[in-house]
Formats: sequence, C-alpha cells, structure tokens
Amino acid sequence: MQCDLAIINARIITGDCSPAFDGMVGVSKGRICYVGTVQPYSCDTVIDAQGKILSPGFIDIHGHSDFTILLYPDAESKVAQGVTTEFIGNCGLSAAPLYGDAWKRWHSRW
Repeated sequence: MQCDLAIINARIITGDCSPAFDGMVGVSKGRICYVGTVQPYSCDTVIDAQGKILSPGFIDIHGHSDFTILLYPDAESKVAQGVTTEFIGNCGLSAAPLYGDAWKRWHSRW
C-alpha cells in the first residue's frame, strides 16, 4: 500500500490509555491511515523519529488566548507545546464581538 508520509521508529502514545509502544504512523492525503508496529506501507516521505515521542495533539480546556490569537493566528507558542485545540471564552472573557468603542479600547493597548 502507498501513503504520503510515514513517521517511523517513534514511541507512540495513542491517548486511549493503552501503553506506549514503538511503531509507525502513516499519513495519506492529510489523514492518519495507519498506526502500528510494522511498516506495511510504501511512503513518499519517511521521517525517522528514533528517540522521539509521537502523540495526538493536546486539548487546552482552559486557555486564555482570546485576544492573542487575533494577533498571532498561527498560535506558535501553543503548537510548540503540542496544543492543537483550545477552548477560549472562559471566565466570561471573550474577544467577540469586538467593535466600536470596545475595539478602540482594546486596540489602544497594543
């Protein structure tokens, strides 16, 4: 079988409470198509992750990026920590809707 990308020799943590294991993740057309201990696919690109841990993205259930996400939409500081999903709007704070005088007040801070 063929896939676009294989990450091999990784220590894999699936997030389903099963023990970590050494294996491979295959990706085809932007979606994970295989997670396992053998390499059944022929892949265009192979990344050797020896000594690295591979896991699904982490969810930050109480983030406060309400305003910073507007300034830094790539959220590099979150992604660098493995966070791929964040719930915002906690504690009654929200950047939306932000217009008129509210926009002027917020914008004047930066």
